[in-house]
Amino acid sequence: MAKHAFILLSHPERPGKFANPLTYAVQLNEAGHEAAVYFDGAATYWFEDLEDRPAPARDAYERAKELDLIAGVCDHCATFKGVADAVEAEGFEIEGSKHAPDVASLVDDGYEIHTV
Repeated sequence: MAKHAFILLSHPERPGKFANPLTYAVQLNEAGHEAAVYFDGAATYWFEDLEDRPAPARDAYERAKELDLIAGVCDHCATFKGVADAVEAEGFEIEGSKHAPDVASLVDDGYEIHTV
């Protein structure tokens, strides 16, 4: 089976850019592939006012989170953008300075990288 890493970079004002890759990650996981989702850059704003996000995107996020497909949130970006508290409220640890993910390690581990 294949390995896929989705790196979300888009601002959450475009909910389709969240709903679609999160849904793809769920579909791949359910078909037996490995899937991981990372929130990076402007995508870290996703966690701010999460309850106000459109239902299709929020539902896709909840399903991916339930399946433990959310592999990480960029510490540096969340801290720099002032959303670290919101990220931590969702159960993700933010230490403040590390930039994530390490795409070279993901590729070395056999993941195909998809950026959105």
